Formats: sequence, structure tokens, C-alpha cells
Amino acid sequence: MSENTTPAIDRTIYPMPMFANFAVTDIAAATAFYEAVGFIALATIPGPDGTPVVVHLRRMKYQDLLLVPGQAKTGSTTVSFSAGGEDLAERAKSLRERDFPGARIEGPADTAWYTSDVTIDDPDGNRVILTAPRMAEIDQAKQWAKTFEGDWVGKN
Repeated sequence: MSENTTPAIDRTIYPMPMFANFAVTDIAAATAFYEAVGFIALATIPGPDGTPVVVHLRRMKYQDLLLVPGQAKTGSTTVSFSAGGEDLAERAKSLRERDFPGARIEGPADTAWYTSDVTIDDPDGNRVILTAPRMAEIDQAKQWAKTFEGDWVGKN
């Protein structure tokens, strides 16, 4: 097991440069699921009748999800987040040990682009991928990156 170097969750409210909206059938159950994934419920916004209409979740800075009541289309939403030093094997094991009917946890699995990923499908079919570079292969990844086409910083 590796040491968890995940930074503390930033609890400030800031203009989010990117976030995802996930429709969920049970907002309380979905909140509990995503808390097990490593998110915190930053804010719960009630509707006119007092029931939550949005739960704002955050895992790390700029890793925001908004849960809204509704019917998800299974497989229609995928969001990838940096694991930020988290032990992905431990996270996957922890999630598999919990009772989340309908959820699916896959990995960690190595990708062709030198990352290791855990794919997490929530009970509504929304998908989050936690991804981390394979540091033992960083030199190979750098050599591979030299073959990329495009105009990006660090190319040469």
C-alpha cells in the first residue's frame, strides 16, 4: 500500500471552470455513494418544499459534481478526475466492500497512455474515472509523448 498524498479538500466557493451534473433517482443515496468515492457534500440546496434540488460535491479543487434529482441515461455521462496521489487499489477495494446496489467498480486497470484507472459507475449509471500516472513508467511515457502531433507546451 502506498502513502495517501491526497491534498485536503478545498471548501471555498469559487467560479468553477468545469463541473458535471449527474441526474440521480435518490439524491441522499447518491450523496452517500459519492462520499464513499472520496467526495464531500460541500453544499445542499433546498427547493421550495425544502427537499434538496442540488447537492454540490467536491473531491479536490476543480473536481466538482452537482447531483440533481432526475432519471439518468446509463452510460451517457463520464467524467475523469486525477486521483491526486490516492491509492486507487485501496479505493476500489473499499468501494467493493460497501453495499451499493447497482454500482460497478472496475480496476485499477492500466491504460495504453501510461495511467492506471478505476472506473466507477454509480447506481444510476453515471461514470467517474479516477486516474493516476504510472510513475514507474514515467520515462517511457515521456518518450511516447514525443510522438504526439500538435502544438502543446513541453512537446520538445
